[in-house]
Amino acid sequence: MAILVDMTGSESRLDAIKTDFKRLGITDPVWLPGEDYDPASIELVLAWKPQVRDWSAYTGVKLVQSWGAGVDHLLDAGFPADWPVARFMGQSLKDRMVRYVCAQLSNWQLDMPRLVQAQNEKRWDWHDGRWGEQVLILGLGELGQSVAESLAVQGYKVSGWSQSPKKLKGVESLTGKPGLNAGLARADYLINLLPLTSATRGLLGSELWARCERQPVIMNVGRGASLAEDDLIPALEVGQLSGAILDVFETEPLPSQSPLWSHPNIWVTPHIASISDPSDVIRLSIDNLRQVRAGEPPRYPVDLSREY
Repeated sequence: MAILVDMTGSESRLDAIKTDFKRLGITDPVWLPGEDYDPASIELVLAWKPQVRDWSAYTGVKLVQSWGAGVDHLLDAGFPADWPVARFMGQSLKDRMVRYVCAQLSNWQLDMPRLVQAQNEKRWDWHDGRWGEQVLILGLGELGQSVAESLAVQGYKVSGWSQSPKKLKGVESLTGKPGLNAGLARADYLINLLPLTSATRGLLGSELWARCERQPVIMNVGRGASLAEDDLIPALEVGQLSGAILDVFETEPLPSQSPLWSHPNIWVTPHIASISDPSDVIRLSIDNLRQVRAGEPPRYPVDLSREY
């Protein structure tokens, strides 16, 4: 077996990833783009924003494994339609997402930037916080379910919108346009965890905000292009939204000239909500390759024709 690690935008991590394979006892050759390898020897492509190339010489590939939970970065790579593709999912990814969402909701309610500023000025700035208990989660996949159930345990009134009904303890399942409208009307917090598809690109925009009745805070921890960035600040200025907590962006890193950096009711974090643990990704990719070799589908399979 030979492995190709094809990751654009993460070049500084590639040598460390090769070391991770060795540390986990995997002695098979691990190649990086630009190195001298035989394309026909590659069985596993471990990919994040892979280079667009002619894959016809890669006749031995049995699996494409996404480094992350999202797969929109694979859609334009030109992979043959019959290659099995899988996304990454693991407990560490779920735990990190839950911790980020819970921390940011608490920080928003306590208005932590205000308190940090008060401390810097040695000023006792008591305030009663800014609250709200109705949470609408867009997308109830693995991550969305984990977030929804965790928030429900904390006492939030949680609803989740998805293509098909879900049965989750303490979570109201919403589907279709009527369900989405009902959830938007009562939401204090709107958390996006939808995959990026042609249907969800730009979904978080002015048409959606117009259906919100309680000036919610939005949190985008799904995909950056799901947010129509040009619509956000106008929605904040006219009071359709109270604030925005953004961890993902259509262009990353977020350009320095973006007005999102400086708006007082927008919090920006650098795509840290849920980072894939390299060891977990490698273990899953090897396990998935073994399953495909045995004639079984990989865990967390992806249908690129459906975009997720």
